[in-house]
Parts: sequence; C-alpha cells; structure tokens
Amino acid sequence: MSSMRLDIEKAMGLKFPERNGEVIVRFEESMEIPQSAEALMRGLYRDPDRVRQGFKLLHQETGSIIELLMPRRSRLREWADSLPERPREAESFLKETADQFLLREQRLIQAERELVGQLQESGLDDIYPIPLAAFGICTYRDPCVKLFLKPLGRFAELYELNPDTLRQAVRVHFLFLLLLVAGLDLDGQVYSRGGEDKVIHWITSIYTLRYLKSQSTELIHCYQEWLNAWGGKMPSQSMLNDRECEKTRAAMIFWRRQASISWEECWRIVCQLERSNSAGSMMFN
Repeated sequence: MSSMRLDIEKAMGLKFPERNGEVIVRFEESMEIPQSAEALMRGLYRDPDRVRQGFKLLHQETGSIIELLMPRRSRLREWADSLPERPREAESFLKETADQFLLREQRLIQAERELVGQLQESGLDDIYPIPLAAFGICTYRDPCVKLFLKPLGRFAELYELNPDTLRQAVRVHFLFLLLLVAGLDLDGQVYSRGGEDKVIHWITSIYTLRYLKSQSTELIHCYQEWLNAWGGKMPSQSMLNDRECEKTRAAMIFWRRQASISWEECWRIVCQLERSNSAGSMMFN
C-alpha cells in the first residue's frame, strides 16, 4: 500500500499529511456490511424465500405427475405386450389416470407460471444503482476512508469480476479521493471546501482512470463496471491525455483553495488562462 500511496501522491501532485514521518490519515478495510449494502448482499431476488418456496412447490407438483405417469407407463407397456383380460377395467384405469393427470398438470402449470413471474421480477434492476456508501465511505472533516470488502466481493460475484482486481481498483479510487480532501499541495495549502461529493468523485475518477491505464485493462474494466454501478460519471478520453491532466491539476489546486468558486468556474478560468498564454506565445514568436 505504501508504494501505491507514493505513486498516487506523485500522480496528483499532493502529499498526505505526516507526523514524525508517518501518514496520519486513516484508510480502513472492513468486513462489516453497512445498511446501504443490504439490497446488494441479498442478491438478485426481491424475496428469496418466496422464490425458494416456488421451486419447492414446482418440484412437488412435478414429482406428483411422475408418480402418476410411472405406473401408467408400466401398465401400458404390459398391455402392449399382452392385452388386458378385462377391457372395462383397462378403460376405467385410463380415464381415471387421465383425469388425475389433467388435474395435476393444471397445478403444475400454475406453480410454474407463478415461479416464472417471480424470476422475471428478479434481476440487477432491483439493486441498481447501488449506493456508493455500500462500498466505502470517506469523511472530509477528519479525513478517513473505510472500504467494505464483503459488498465489493458480492458485487464482483454478481458482475462476474475478479474480486481482487475489483478491490484494487476501488482502493486506488478511494486513495485518490482521500488525498484530494486531505492532502497538502506544494505550498502546504489544505482542502478548504465542504463535502461536494459529485465534483470530488469526478476529479477522483479522472486521476484513477489515468493511473489504471498504466496498470492493466482488467483493472480499467472492473473500475468502469463499479463506477457505472453507483452512477459515477466516466471521464472522456480527452480528459486523460497529458495536456488535459495538467489543466485538471491546475483547476483542482485552485478549486481546493477557493471555497466560494465552483469547479466549473475554476475550469473556465484555467482554460481562459491557457488560451491567453498560448496567444501571448504566438505574438512573442
């Protein structure tokens, strides 16, 4: 984690605060399941007990038909080899078993129809979007992060992702986030804004994707799936190139210090300064 922390500090151009050479922010990984993760942990079924009961009933009704058909099949094979001694008894047997079959078939069809309806109501739509707090939380006043490993594992299972790779991608995101709100810039200035979650995670996602691009495509895939799951905004490819990254860093430093100016305004000012500098260079040449 320490080497990753140093890479992340270098990438963002900020530094975690230290005391006696030790980083003083907290980054915790927990096995607890927060309340916001209950739907995710439940999985794809709204009422799993009801669905389980539906399968049990369908199994019973299927068995009931099999119990009826097996002796009927044996008797028919017997009569095919040797005709029944009493035709009336054979006729009565066929009518009786046919009536029973129709009755049991109706129960089977009803049980299957109800179960299919329950299965159609189940799926990822029931848990999507997933609250970000189901995976991890970050406090800004006393900067610390807590990741919830069990919900991350459940998400990896549902989306068929490598759980270790997913956890790694999410760690990177929250480390960048923690650095953004707790780090010191080159002048020793600290974060001076409130909890502006959308902007904070937007900036964090830019740095996270840029960092993961140098790692592996699997990490990027896991991160994108996770980002989409809680409604995070994907940065455009243009935001990840070197030139835009420098502008992002300048706007980010400006934004962290100026509590009264929005991110959009900070970005506009940085872009305006870039155009002015570019025009000045052209005139000088």
